[in-house]
Amino acid sequence: MKAKVLLVQNGPATTDTEKNVEENLALVAEATKDYSPDFVLFSELSNTQYFCGFNSPEHFKLAEPIDGPSVKRFQELAKQLNSYVLFPFYEKGEVKGEFYNSVAVIGRDGELIPGDLPDGRQVRVYRKNHIPDQWSYSPGLNERYYFKEGPGLATFNTEYGKISILICYERSFPEAWRVLALQGSKIMFVPVAAWGPNRADSWGGELRTAAIQNGLFVVASNKGGVEHTEGPRHFFGASRIISPLGEELAAAPAGEGPHILKAELDLDEIEKHGVRYTFFRDRRPELYRTLSDDIARGVL
Repeated sequence: MKAKVLLVQNGPATTDTEKNVEENLALVAEATKDYSPDFVLFSELSNTQYFCGFNSPEHFKLAEPIDGPSVKRFQELAKQLNSYVLFPFYEKGEVKGEFYNSVAVIGRDGELIPGDLPDGRQVRVYRKNHIPDQWSYSPGLNERYYFKEGPGLATFNTEYGKISILICYERSFPEAWRVLALQGSKIMFVPVAAWGPNRADSWGGELRTAAIQNGLFVVASNKGGVEHTEGPRHFFGASRIISPLGEELAAAPAGEGPHILKAELDLDEIEKHGVRYTFFRDRRPELYRTLSDDIARGVL
């Protein structure tokens, strides 16, 4: 089975959410004139600027509920294209004062696909679980002011098997990749809004390593170009699509946006990975229990 992917490397956004949505839809319309994707992915917080740099209550006004106008526009897109659409957005939660960095997974019929957590619970959308607060470079970021943590790592069922999502910072947590791979995920979608030289230097190697170690496809869309909020922020772009065997199937330019990537994923490579690399056969879970046991680690 093969799946066609369309990746949108978002460019700098404006303060006008509706305008950002329309520009993204125009990019997809142009890219699909002669191409019929099975999956469409956008960059992190694709309908807003990346506003996490200082504490301003004004930015909370950008958040929309799951049934808000932006999600509805991309539900229409999914039906129009007959594609799965992964739409990253700033979510206003059902409970007052709760906001999330989220991705709606939309089926070919335009309906939201629920995600399954390892403990059996379901979620309506994926919500970022690892929330950074980072000031080692400038401009820094303060996502913990704007986002509540999600409830867990989810897989979403499609006709191509299970898919999963890790948002931006979450790509650096190998435990999250392995949990989702063990749940049967075949494709990891990684929407990102990243800048900074250290993160740019580690970007490609980090994704390739995760693909090989976990035996899944990686579809990673990072914003590209300069965006102005509290100051200029240059997102390094360089979006990537990588196979389970570590092959780079498509790559976008660094530092530029917007840009479109297309690739066909041969899902048979997942089985080939299990023969070439016997990581899952040779795992020793009993040796890793201290990862979740603070007493055994000597922390408590």
